Amino acid sequence: MSAKDEAQSDRLTLVEEAASRFARLHSDASAVERDAIAAWIASDPRHAVAFARLEAAWEAAERLKGMPRGFDTEAPDNIDLAGSEEPVATEFGRRRLLAGGLAAAAVATLSAPIIYSLLKEHSRYVTRRGERKTVALPDGSTLVLNTASQVSVAFDKGQRLIRLFEGEALFDVAHDPSRPFVVAVNSTRFRAIGTAFNIRLRRDIVELTVTDGIVGVRDGDHGDTGDHGAQVVAGRGAVVRKGTIAVTPLDRGSLDQRVAWRDGVIALDGDTIEQAVDEFNRYRDHPMVIGDPRIGSLRVGGRFEVRESERFLAALQRSFPIRALPGADQSILLVYDE
Repeated sequence: MSAKDEAQSDRLTLVEEAASRFARLHSDASAVERDAIAAWIASDPRHAVAFARLEAAWEAAERLKGMPRGFDTEAPDNIDLAGSEEPVATEFGRRRLLAGGLAAAAVATLSAPIIYSLLKEHSRYVTRRGERKTVALPDGSTLVLNTASQVSVAFDKGQRLIRLFEGEALFDVAHDPSRPFVVAVNSTRFRAIGTAFNIRLRRDIVELTVTDGIVGVRDGDHGDTGDHGAQVVAGRGAVVRKGTIAVTPLDRGSLDQRVAWRDGVIALDGDTIEQAVDEFNRYRDHPMVIGDPRIGSLRVGGRFEVRESERFLAALQRSFPIRALPGADQSILLVYDE
């Protein structure tokens, strides 16, 4: 096989791998699978490019399905990347078939003008563990990514679409009624016009905090009716679990606590040690591990810089019968001091 043929084969394999992961991500992928897909994307710039091309091609294909025969195929200046506001069907077989077709199309048209037009307004932003990043978006909005987070951004003339794949992000949205600002997290969509809000993707839930304005929440698997849509105003939060949206009021302390990370702070106010350890571990390369169940339910308070886990450990050992010991793989083991 010639070098050219080998390169073409490698490229085909890469796009097929991306297509397989794309199909899985948009079906019923578990949290573990989503983490694995995100890690694969972040591991190599070529992976990110291949995945972005499939994502853009999928959005374009959704538009093309409704086009009449004989439409002009020349790439316009600004192609809709966001797709319909209605959720796309997530039946895995359909996704797998179409993603396979898109993989072949992506290889065949990798350098076609339409692909470059599709990608022009499509960007992906990633933070490593312990990193925060502020992104100025082209519409004047601001996006702040917390540790170990990943989003894609696709703007067109009718909609501003952000997809949060993992982690947490804070949005300060520029007012533009003609272009709704939509954040998609799995099957849930959060819609705002001009507002500020925080979204955190946890293991089994999505957590919304609204600091200004109003955010509409919709469970994409169930449409806009019934209990699957809600309006969340400033000073309230929502927890979205598959099939349910629970809206709760937040006092000023709780509101500030949820967005303290923006200033590089972990704010604790009656949180359990288990919850506090989980927060610090988001920023650590080597985790703290609770080695005794009696420790996890104890409650703590205080404000710490996100990288001040050593100060947090010192405070624990002063306040409770707890010892911090070296654990396996450079972890720290918290044990009860009898």
